[in-house]
Amino acid sequence: MTRGARPRFFHALWVAILAVAALSAGAAAAAGPAGRWAVQVDAPDGRKVEIYLVLQQKDGVWTGSLEDPASGSAPVTALKVTATAISFKFQPQGNPFAATFSGTYVAGDDRVRGTYSWQGSKQSVEFKRVGAAEGSDLAGDGAPGGGALSDGATADVDTLATAGIVKHPYRLAVTGRAAWWASLHSVKVEQYSINNLTAAAPAFDGAIKWFLMDGLALFARGVRGGQAMTQEPPLIAQYEANGLGPDSYLVLDGIEFGLNAYLGSKIMPNSRFNPYLTGGVGRYDWSMTTAGRGTAPLTIERKALEGTDLGGWFGMGTEYALGQKLALEVEWAWRFYLTRDTNYWTGSEDVWGNSLAFALSAGLTYGF
Repeated sequence: MTRGARPRFFHALWVAILAVAALSAGAAAAAGPAGRWAVQVDAPDGRKVEIYLVLQQKDGVWTGSLEDPASGSAPVTALKVTATAISFKFQPQGNPFAATFSGTYVAGDDRVRGTYSWQGSKQSVEFKRVGAAEGSDLAGDGAPGGGALSDGATADVDTLATAGIVKHPYRLAVTGRAAWWASLHSVKVEQYSINNLTAAAPAFDGAIKWFLMDGLALFARGVRGGQAMTQEPPLIAQYEANGLGPDSYLVLDGIEFGLNAYLGSKIMPNSRFNPYLTGGVGRYDWSMTTAGRGTAPLTIERKALEGTDLGGWFGMGTEYALGQKLALEVEWAWRFYLTRDTNYWTGSEDVWGNSLAFALSAGLTYGF
């Protein structure tokens, strides 16, 4: 090569390199977020499954869908696409809450990275391009819309949203409830103790809950409740000497400590309902009053019929999600109070005993 030819050769070589670089950059820019993208996620049963995101732009309008070969495709909504950002919503089948995706398109790596959020759970995901959108000139052979499927990858498009469902996206919550305590009696051959003359009455409670995990919560609760009195004069007359009357009232106020074990994430993950089992113990200040709260207690053997004793409950209930952090709560429980003390009130076996009730409660829980 002559000396005069060398500059011309290197000049041509640099022009070729720059042209190839410019074409490559132009091709990447032309591709942009449009296309068919795949992501592998963990299903609730532990399987690895592959889901596809298809993004298309026509006449300046973006459309998208999530799909898999087994169950077809489902459209995404509220889709927003820019040169670097992508976001959309997706409604899992049969679930009242929409999932959301917020992420970025990284042109240099040709990746879509972001976070899926659904019912309090979040999962970082990364989509890799597997082909162009269906109908695009870049579409290839294989799966619909181009791109080959991973071996054994069959899934429902809801898997992406439902993986790692969390019913309680918070650690602390407060609950306020109203209740109806129905009296529970055990009568021996028409021999009524004072406890067996009680009647149903309203009650109220408020709790602070601490979620050790999504399905288990410990709580402390304050309770203001009690039992009214029968309105049958012949039954009341048996204990008039003790101060019993139709306005008498059994006060049962206390502090309780318990736990709720939630089953919804396991047995009905896509439902607003979240059933649970509950139980615990409490310490109660009680008094069998003559004429309602704040009045003097009845007496047995000239000793006031009042005390501070243990008690407890067990039952079942359910939450019903009204929003991400707000839920309606309904519960049924059997309650017992160890109010009997034959050492203090000697000879009182047939006059006074332990107190029992069925409680139906309803209220609201708010998480924060």
